[in-house]
Amino acid sequence: MGHDDYVMIFLGMTAVCAFSPLALFTLKMYFVQPRDQPIRLNRKRQKIYIFEYKRTFFPWLKWPVTIRSYNWADVRGEIRYSSDRYNMGFQLFGSVCEPGTNKVVTRFLIAKERSSQEMLCQIWSYLSVYMQHDSVTADPVETGRPDDWCPRKADRWPEDMERESTTAP
Repeated sequence: MGHDDYVMIFLGMTAVCAFSPLALFTLKMYFVQPRDQPIRLNRKRQKIYIFEYKRTFFPWLKWPVTIRSYNWADVRGEIRYSSDRYNMGFQLFGSVCEPGTNKVVTRFLIAKERSSQEMLCQIWSYLSVYMQHDSVTADPVETGRPDDWCPRKADRWPEDMERESTTAP
């Protein structure tokens, strides 16, 4: 074996050592990182519950969770367009306002759509109709609950919040 062969072997081993952790990191980010925050609606209590992940710089650590609840009467729907490289598209936010005003206190993400805002308008309309105890006349385009509305299997709602968010007062 010549000098060039040893250089090629060294470069190959260096590339394997450099890219293997990157590949593992990427796979872990894809399979472990939570996508969005799950939400839960309780129309008997007229509340919406948000299971929010606090993102950290280190994706291999468990992300802290904050669970918040809001009165439905204080929540407004807000659609906006983001031209950000990673979040490009339309986003539906729930804007929590001070009671009796339109002054926004905080926002939480409900859904995202890349191409058009029509689907987000339908989602907000469906949520509003559901919370007003009206019957929903049309069959949904997609049945079932969106994956990003469910917590990861490792994360659970606390027992008291589970009971409050799934029962009547």
